Amino acid sequence: MKKDRFYNILFPLWFFLFIPSTWLFLITFLGNAAIDSLVLALGCKMNHRPFVSTWKKSFLWVFAFGYLADFLGGALLFILSTALDNPLAYAMMFNPFSSFAGFLLVALMVAAAGGLIYLFNLKVSFRKLDWPFKEKRQAALVLAVLTAPYLFLFPSILLYR
Repeated sequence: MKKDRFYNILFPLWFFLFIPSTWLFLITFLGNAAIDSLVLALGCKMNHRPFVSTWKKSFLWVFAFGYLADFLGGALLFILSTALDNPLAYAMMFNPFSSFAGFLLVALMVAAAGGLIYLFNLKVSFRKLDWPFKEKRQAALVLAVLTAPYLFLFPSILLYR
């Protein structure tokens, strides 16, 4: 029996996370909501603040801006990978561990998306909270570090073999 394989897939795995018609989108949508809620609960616990009222005031913003930051990081990574030479583009899209420069660029995009998560949460998501600025900064940092899009570093080439 002949096995068909699709080698013409142009996007890495993480790009499909942003396409609403895929089942992967639904899983990541719900997974992001759960992770954001858990990390927000951790931020509340660290600052000795009530979780339910904090969640009601900030969750939708935390979730939406987290997804936006991941999308912006992914879009920038995709644009860079199409503009750069083939070995570096391969490293950025399919196996960041195949080249040091590719790994650095992907890690930089993960850090940039994390930085956006930090800024969005600090400036927008937490604006309705009556927390001191120091506590908002701490909670935004926890969210940024724990919810950055580390999946960008996954070598998606492993799925195509």
